[in-house]
Amino acid sequence: MQKRNLNQQRIIETAAQIVNETGAAALTFSNVANALGVRPQALYAYFGNREQLKFALIVSFLDSLTKNLNTALVGISGEQGLIIYGSELHRSLLAEPNLTKLAFGGINYQQESEAGQHLHQLVLVLDRLLAPYYDNDREVIAQARYLRALIFGYVQNELWGLFSHPDLSANTTFNEALTQAVTNITKEGVVKHG
Repeated sequence: MQKRNLNQQRIIETAAQIVNETGAAALTFSNVANALGVRPQALYAYFGNREQLKFALIVSFLDSLTKNLNTALVGISGEQGLIIYGSELHRSLLAEPNLTKLAFGGINYQQESEAGQHLHQLVLVLDRLLAPYYDNDREVIAQARYLRALIFGYVQNELWGLFSHPDLSANTTFNEALTQAVTNITKEGVVKHG
């Protein structure tokens, strides 16, 4: 690749491919430059160091998750929306396990407020789905935590290989648990009418 064809997005896409294929430890300027066919020095025009590239990669991943969820939920709400949210997020996180590990284990969102803002956009997708069922923000937050804990708990256990029983697939039990959680959430809350 010629340097003039190099841009920030291509670098992030290449970095994502490297992380997905070989893990976050392989995210180096040398590896990214090699994959792009440029010298490592060329990347410094776009990112000051590896941490900046990692940060940009995480933000890109979070934005992609948010966009995909919003697209999947167009025109859908209620229980069906909550099921789609849970299923789609679960599927997306497992589809890119190394990026998932990096984004949800490789950054302190309290210290990185910009990344925290991107994470907050992902959280708001679920909050909007829950808002019609509860009269106050405290309950929306509590129920969102409950559902996210289920989704991320399953993802983490699947990535660790703990849900690999030959007679009971993780996907089957996830779908059952998600359906039960959504039933509990929507029964506890009362749909508010305008």
